[in-house]
Order: sequence, then structure tokens, then C-alpha cells
Amino acid sequence: MKKITSAALICAALSLLASLPAQAHYLWSENTSKGNLIYFGGVDENVREASPGRLDEFANLTLSVQQHKKDDVVTTSRTARKTHDGFATAPALSANESLIGQDVSVPVKDLSAYKLGILKLNFYVRHVQIDRVFPAALDLDAVPTGVANQLKFSFKGAPLAKFKAKLIAPNGWITDLRTDAAGLATIATPWRGNYVIEATCFEDVSGDFEGKHFERIRHRLGLTVVQPKGPKTFTPDYAAHDHDH
Repeated sequence: MKKITSAALICAALSLLASLPAQAHYLWSENTSKGNLIYFGGVDENVREASPGRLDEFANLTLSVQQHKKDDVVTTSRTARKTHDGFATAPALSANESLIGQDVSVPVKDLSAYKLGILKLNFYVRHVQIDRVFPAALDLDAVPTGVANQLKFSFKGAPLAKFKAKLIAPNGWITDLRTDAAGLATIATPWRGNYVIEATCFEDVSGDFEGKHFERIRHRLGLTVVQPKGPKTFTPDYAAHDHDH
């Protein structure tokens, strides 16, 4: 691969939605009474890829849990079991824990039809409560800062300035968010529940992976932000689905 001098400068925000496939797939997680579930697809589209099928593209999903212990944050690995429509882990996450995961060995894909080129696909996932501060740990990451409803987006440790992402509220309301010059963004969380953020950037690095050439790397983060306070809102029809534990 080519050497990079400033990762944040060459990580371009995904803003031309017209050039995207109809369904931009990402990982996201949900807490249930039986544990934590990770899906691949789109919560806003009610798409959850299955196995056999596109879920099988994830052969090396690695997971860890960051946990607050006294004045420190301790990271431990966590295993996941593949189900027919996702990955199941247990137990469910507490407020003082943040799940992080990645799979950077997804096969190279030709998305030239969408004017994106031939891409190496890196996927990341994080689950965190909005009022808990954790350090960034993924190449493409976003974490609460301790300021009310504020997140900091980073790429390889550097702030992502003027970066655009998509937020889906618990009732299906969708809005765009944009970071400032310091990579900070304030999100609206008026209702109790999960807010899912999909963030994508491209790294202008070419190379070869598993015998296939790629023109650049696409990094995609699915971030579940939990708001434990506020009134409940309605659940959209598309969010009603069965879980296979």
C-alpha cells in the first residue's frame, strides 16, 4: 500500500448520495434481554442480511468491550455466535460498557457502477450510551465527549472535520449531521432508545487484498448511541422483527 502522511486529510466524507447503492449496508448492534445482537444491513431499510447470504462476507468479525472500572477503562475481548441473521453476544451491555468491533477482511468489491471504483471494504461497529465517555479505538470511530449529546468523530486518531454522517432515531426519523473543525457534532436525542449513526469515508490508498486489486479503501462505521432518558416514541413498522438467538 502507499504510505499515508495525514490520514484525516485523505479520508473524504461520503456526501454524494446519488452515487450510492440504494441500500448502504453497515453493521449496528442492539441490546436485548438475552444479550447483544449485531446486524448487517440497514436499520432504516429493515434490511438484515442472512446466512447463507451476504452475512457470510463477515468471516473475521472481532469484538471487544471497553468497560469503566474506577478511574480506568479496561478492554476485554468478546466472542460472538453467528445466527441466521446476525451475530449474538452475551451478556447484554451495561451503561458502563461500550462494544467495539471490526472486520477488515471483507472481500474486495467492484462498485464502479456507482462511480465508487474497486474498493477494499472495512467495517466497524460501536455501541455506547450517550452520557458515557470512552476513548476512540477503531480506525473510523465516534465517541461521546462528556458534553451533553456531543460526539467526536475521528479517523486513525485524527479529528474528522466537516464530516457528514446519517442519524436514524428510534422512531425512524432520519437526519444528517456534520462535524465542526474539531470533529465534534451535537445530535438531537429527544426520545428514549437507540440512535443509529452510519458514517463512511474513503481512504485514497490502493493495493491488493486476497489476490484482488483495489483502488481505495472504504471505511464504514455503524454506531448505536443509547439515550436512556426521555419519553418513549413509537416503533416504526419496519423495526418489528424476530430475533434468532
